Amino acid sequence: MISIDRTLLGTDYSGDVLERHQKYAQETGQLDIIVFTKKGFKKKKFGENLRVHPTNSKTKLSYIFNAFEIAKNIYWPDKFDLVVCQDPFLTGLAGWFIKKRFKIPLLVHFHGDFWDNKYWLFEKGRWWFNWFFLFLSKFVVNGADGVRVVSSGIKDKLIKAGVPEKKVRVIPTPVNVEKFEKYDERRVNKLRLKNKNHKTIINVGRKDPSKDYKTLFKTIELVYQDYKKLAFWQIGANIFLTGKIKGDDNLILNSVKKIKQEDLINYYHASDVYVSSSCSESFGKVLVEAMAAGLPIVATTTTGSQEVIEDGANGFLVPIGDSEALAKKILFLLNNPDKAKQIGQVGQEMVRKRFNQEKIIEKIIKFWKDLS
Repeated sequence: MISIDRTLLGTDYSGDVLERHQKYAQETGQLDIIVFTKKGFKKKKFGENLRVHPTNSKTKLSYIFNAFEIAKNIYWPDKFDLVVCQDPFLTGLAGWFIKKRFKIPLLVHFHGDFWDNKYWLFEKGRWWFNWFFLFLSKFVVNGADGVRVVSSGIKDKLIKAGVPEKKVRVIPTPVNVEKFEKYDERRVNKLRLKNKNHKTIINVGRKDPSKDYKTLFKTIELVYQDYKKLAFWQIGANIFLTGKIKGDDNLILNSVKKIKQEDLINYYHASDVYVSSSCSESFGKVLVEAMAAGLPIVATTTTGSQEVIEDGANGFLVPIGDSEALAKKILFLLNNPDKAKQIGQVGQEMVRKRFNQEKIIEKIIKFWKDLS
């Protein structure tokens, strides 16, 4: 496997990435992961079946060459059966070279919504970079034996662009749903008291233009105009909210940097509504996590959110960039707590059935075996 995720080297345990890959390794017998890194990382071994190799490259331009050299050293004597790449870009290109050298199948993952996506393609400050990546991804996909996408919307885009349907499988990111149903009651009560028992809106995401925080902040302003006992948490982007959201001292604003998953679960359970204002999402894993914690969701109609949310049943979908529509649906949930609870319960039951971690891991492993 070729990856860019450095949490696989044990540097950050805030998520479940390492846990999932350990399960992959147990199922396959042996999994070697090459991670694109700059210098300063050590090779890691987790159990008997999982080895993680940093490229320790001098520059980013060296990633592909260094990954190829590591793969060559792994292949002799441990001949691998398949190369799996995290994206259709540089990891995919490294995988393409490995496929050609060792005559093995190549599987490319689409964890993002890249094709036929104007929001990604014309992203401010990166459009020239993304256009290059678009052409590179089409070259890589053409040379791949299989493509795993995380939503049906992405599959439809690939097929429309000429990728054979038999080559593509929709398999979402595994989520340990049961983990998000359990929480620390004492910690949750403290978080509630911190927000003076106001109704709390929560958003989780990194600092990224695709999250459209401008629309999100305007949404919170509009909700506060009609609902005065309000608190808002943004987790992960570490944005100073004062001045970005207009309100008086009664509006409680909290921005929290990236936290461990165990505590993030408590934040979900101490909240009342989850809101997503993204203009581009391939899947929206946080939507599944929030639903697993029983939260009703209000989200913009990205490719990923449409995969997860059935409008009116387990949440609400509104047009991208429409802060007024977001605010209207949030206010409905805040003013109708019984309906909000029902929607949260429907979402929780849905993710138990559709996004069961063990079943999804089985599908991923089956795809690997079918190709190899």
